[in-house]
Amino acid sequence: MSSKENSLFFPNLNGIRFIAAFGVIVHHIEQFKEKFGYENHIFHTRFIRMVGPLSVFLFFVLSGFLITSLLLVEKERTKTINIKSFYMRRILRIWPLYYLTVFLGLFVLPEISYLNIEGETELIKVDFSEKLILYLLILPNIVTGIFKHIPYVSQNWSIGVEEQFYYFWPWVVKQTKASKLLTLMILFLVFFYLIRSLTVLYMPENGWWKYLNEFIKSLRLTCMILGAIGAYFTYFQLHSKLVQFIFHRRFQVLLYLTLILMLSFGVYLPGINQEVYASIFTLILMNLAKNPASILSLENPIFNYLGKISYGMYMYHTIAVVIGVKISHSFDNSNWVSYPISYALTILVSALSYEYFEKPFLKIKNKFTTVKS
Repeated sequence: MSSKENSLFFPNLNGIRFIAAFGVIVHHIEQFKEKFGYENHIFHTRFIRMVGPLSVFLFFVLSGFLITSLLLVEKERTKTINIKSFYMRRILRIWPLYYLTVFLGLFVLPEISYLNIEGETELIKVDFSEKLILYLLILPNIVTGIFKHIPYVSQNWSIGVEEQFYYFWPWVVKQTKASKLLTLMILFLVFFYLIRSLTVLYMPENGWWKYLNEFIKSLRLTCMILGAIGAYFTYFQLHSKLVQFIFHRRFQVLLYLTLILMLSFGVYLPGINQEVYASIFTLILMNLAKNPASILSLENPIFNYLGKISYGMYMYHTIAVVIGVKISHSFDNSNWVSYPISYALTILVSALSYEYFEKPFLKIKNKFTTVKS
């Protein structure tokens, strides 16, 4: 991490964002091929079923790492954390695109017959007021949990989880002394893991309990806290023996080989799957962001740009995927059609959105920025 005036630069993070978005799109292309009855789909394979959720876990780890790193730098430089400015930055970055996709998904896209998804589009109006209120309150993870897929909006569940993390995390970093921060992070990690586990095992799923049940089960706060722990070690313990061991070339090779093998064999670990993969992602992220001897570099203009527009890629991609998969039906369901069209449309729409819709909000956001990254 290099600094220039009040700016921080973390290498490779845009590349990580692009890889995560790429994985989600692959998952959904194959999922929609299956939904539309195409025989050449491979959604039944463990890798394809895992790559989407794991890519979202990677987003969560990255979010916890980056937000915590910026909060720690702000606290060191200013001796405090401006909570109001923090929330203004999050609102200006997240809310405009979030609410735009909610509006499109609930009111506009269902009226376009070409984009209809059988078994889903016609159910949007069922319990519509309840869904709308939950979306407006930024509780999309409850909507997805209870009402399942809502075309072109279901991906917003993860945005809700991130926002719920932001509700309390800046207060934790602000109010906790550096000497006690790691201990508190570990306690939060254990607490949220136990709460989720007990919910799965014992909480009722009927009546009003279902809302709390789905809310807690959807939380991926352990992923974000693991990312935050990675930020703690690279900020306070960068030259410690433990971090230098993590930065060692042989450990990096072992780390990447382990991840490749786990993905290749579709390794799924019931009960601890997200924590195990999030731990691996955290160790990789520590190397990519802070290790000058990282064996992998994702720094290139293409990845940097695609990473910059990755929020839009994540939020818009299902529209592009449905179009790409439906067009491919005219070409014998060819992947040579569905994949290029899906990615090209996703990038095009995301680039236009970033330039003409998101950027004005980002300019306002900069007025509330203490530490630029």
